[in-house]
Amino acid sequence: LHLIMNMKKLSRLLLISVTFLLGQSFQISSYLHKHISFHASTSDEPAIFDADREEAEKSRKEAVEARRQRSLKTHGASERDDPEWKFFDTARIHVSGGYGGSGCVAFRREKGEPRGGPSGGRGGRGGTVCLVCDEGINTLAPLRNKVHVRAHKGRNGLGKNKDGVHGKSIIVKVPPGTLVRDLKTQKLAGELREHGEQLIVARGGRGGRGNAAFKTQSRTAPKIAEHGEPGAKRWLSIELRLVADVGFLGKPNAGKSTLLSAASAARPKIANYPFTTIVPNLGVCDIGDEGAGLVLCDIPGLIEGASSGAGLGPAFLRHVQRCKVLLHVVDGTSDDPIGDFKVINNELKQYDVFLSKKPQVVVLNKIDVPEVKEQKDELISQLKAAAGHTRVLSISAATTERVKELMGRLKKFVAAQPESDLPPAQEIDLSIAAFDYDSDDFEIQSDPAYPGQWRIKGEYIEQIARITHWEYPEAVERFGRQLEAIGIATELQRRGAQDGDLVMVDKYDFDFSPGMTNPYIPPELLDDPAFGNSEEKEEEEEEEPWRPFTDGGYLDVDKGELVGFNEAGDWDLLDDDTFDDFDENDFIYDDDEVWMSN
Repeated sequence: LHLIMNMKKLSRLLLISVTFLLGQSFQISSYLHKHISFHASTSDEPAIFDADREEAEKSRKEAVEARRQRSLKTHGASERDDPEWKFFDTARIHVSGGYGGSGCVAFRREKGEPRGGPSGGRGGRGGTVCLVCDEGINTLAPLRNKVHVRAHKGRNGLGKNKDGVHGKSIIVKVPPGTLVRDLKTQKLAGELREHGEQLIVARGGRGGRGNAAFKTQSRTAPKIAEHGEPGAKRWLSIELRLVADVGFLGKPNAGKSTLLSAASAARPKIANYPFTTIVPNLGVCDIGDEGAGLVLCDIPGLIEGASSGAGLGPAFLRHVQRCKVLLHVVDGTSDDPIGDFKVINNELKQYDVFLSKKPQVVVLNKIDVPEVKEQKDELISQLKAAAGHTRVLSISAATTERVKELMGRLKKFVAAQPESDLPPAQEIDLSIAAFDYDSDDFEIQSDPAYPGQWRIKGEYIEQIARITHWEYPEAVERFGRQLEAIGIATELQRRGAQDGDLVMVDKYDFDFSPGMTNPYIPPELLDDPAFGNSEEKEEEEEEEPWRPFTDGGYLDVDKGELVGFNEAGDWDLLDDDTFDDFDENDFIYDDDEVWMSN
């Protein structure tokens, strides 16, 4: 009976287990089928959420394209593609010369060449940043796109007297008429006018010397090297002054752009409203076959108060400062043409006296208008009286009436002008390196509020501190000798510097200790446990290793006893007198076993 009951329970448990396993297998198969079918569907067509994302991305692109099309219909061209918005006549850039490579400390080690001597090469020179005049450029827009210009650094020197590779220099192209100034001091560094003219603005640092360069007859194995010299770094202010023969002046909407388009192939923006021209425009007028053409420059119109910053003209008056002749265009349809002429000349005088004294040619424009044509003779006589000369001509830029005659007279007048517009004098030389300065040109500063502290300033001594390899004691000693040779240590003593005072050169601080061999060690190196380990290793190598026959060894003998060999060829250990009182029985005891020979 009990067996039957147990069998029933066992069968019931078995049935439950089978049912549970079947259910689990069904769920697993459903899960796998679901995911396998999902992955198969994703490989053929996108999922639901991917389709939504693609649809949203498509809608966004359509909206952007619609806005662009509306902008094109409104303005006629995108502002990004408008050349007027790409004209820049000022820029500010930061130039950095490449660092020089560090020198190497190495010694020649070859088979059969004992004590080969120092063989550390010097580092390569860093690259230089140079501005080059290119006549194919007429704007400073490329400099606006890349503000920081860095040259490549030189490679470090290697053993076997291998010098490092020089860093690659960087060439920046600028248009003719570019003026370069130091941004901090506003001193003029130079002007680029002719095609191919170059100006160095950041010289690369020289490479540090290796220990092979410091070998002398008295110091045959120097352990000294130099760091690479840092390259020059500075901010520059770049200004463009277009180089042209004739510069156009006049009130807004006087017809200057129309005259430029009529006399040359230039196509400036022309419209019947003031300030149509917002950037300078250049054009070349080819007259005849003799020589080059006449370069014309049109700037935005001037208004009263322009010298004080009113209107657009003051920002571009610099472009006509290089012109030989100024062409003053007077609007004949103005309410007061003579008054407009006097206002413009007055603004020129207030802006730049030299500019106001340039020779001018006055033209009365828009004589194709009947009202202007009727009073042309009267206006011409009044303009001659106001200008003080007879170089006055009436034209019509819209109908090109007498424009060719004007250009012919202008070319002859420009050719007769002397070359008085010389390049401005250079106020600062950016190609000078720190070691080109005089070593005696240093300054010692001290503050009574902080006694015992001295600051040494000077391009030469600061550069020496930068290239000094402070990890080598010989280099630190050399820096101390240089301070003595330049006269800085003597000047500090004369000013009352005491032993232990703080002396600061650039970012390096050390204690002043006159008369010592190696006083100039920066504190951060003294605290470094790795500093000076080379001397300790040399001392450890000089210690004689322990051996049995040395002092303290278990075979230690008295060196005084080992005198040598006697005449018979035996060891001459001790004198014979020492064995006179010797008795062998003194060393034999009762319990000792004595071996006797037969």
